[in-house]
Amino acid sequence: MKFLLVYRSGSVPDEQINKNISELWRWLDNLKENGHEKVRFAGSGCKIISQQSIDDYSGDVFGVSIIEADSLEKAISLTTDWPELQYGGRIEILEALGD
Repeated sequence: MKFLLVYRSGSVPDEQINKNISELWRWLDNLKENGHEKVRFAGSGCKIISQQSIDDYSGDVFGVSIIEADSLEKAISLTTDWPELQYGGRIEILEALGD
């Protein structure tokens, strides 16, 4: 089954930012190395498109992943050690339709 993980940032203390970024990349790389993550979108360059304008995105989503897992419960279990959780971050999980 395929799932979309939407990563929303928390409030990381300034003195923890570099450590948190390192832990986030390690967590993502582990997800990929274990065969779960198939596609990753992260970083800058996000845009908001409307009929009136094209603007830079400034919200709290800082990335998404497409993963494969046997069930929703398994997908949830893969997120329990996500480093951003300790700072109030959130992951939203959406199951692919017709998968």
